[in-house]
Amino acid sequence: MAEQLRRFVHGQKRFLGDIAHELSSPVARLQFASSILELKADAALLPHVTKVQQEVAHMSALVNELLTFTKASLQATSVELSPVNVSELVAKVIDVETAGQGQVVSSIDPSLRVRAHPEYCNRAVANLVRNALRYAGSAGPIIVSAEREAGLVLLRVTDCGLGLPADQLEKVFEPFHRVEAARGADSGGVGLGLAIVKSCVEACGGMVVCRNRFPAGLEVELRFEALPD
Repeated sequence: MAEQLRRFVHGQKRFLGDIAHELSSPVARLQFASSILELKADAALLPHVTKVQQEVAHMSALVNELLTFTKASLQATSVELSPVNVSELVAKVIDVETAGQGQVVSSIDPSLRVRAHPEYCNRAVANLVRNALRYAGSAGPIIVSAEREAGLVLLRVTDCGLGLPADQLEKVFEPFHRVEAARGADSGGVGLGLAIVKSCVEACGGMVVCRNRFPAGLEVELRFEALPD
């Protein structure tokens, strides 16, 4: 029964990945066509063209997130891991995700390294930082920290927002699960950000834990295998 369930889940994820892959080309053509339409449309039609472009961009984001999610999930047992410098990775993520906006602070030992897949590790941290900025960026600084503990590196992304209801702390990592009301903002996302975090971290042989802070805030902890200094 366990093997049948595993095959079912694997097949379901592969099906999602195949669908996302097939949708990539027509979505790209729609984006190209809407760009041409924008150049040729008169002023009265431009608001409608803009609306179409926004919807196509949303479709493109969903397709890309589906591809990332299924790729990380399906390759979890075959990903080649290598040394990743945590401080350097976090610095790059902060530079890209904040783009001069939002308060994200980090102080990480520059010698701290983990055994992980660089792309998946980067994507996991980037999604967490982006999520924290989206939902709690106005509540206070986002803090990215890391420490070594019992052969692991615990990388934490912490915010000062509203946190989550206790019964949502594990559900947020399920695909398409969204709790905008609990976080107090309209995400505009597709409900795959944290599912991708979980898939990427597990593909690296790690795990993810989510907990509320007191008196307020949310902390997501990524656990990776530590490498010697």
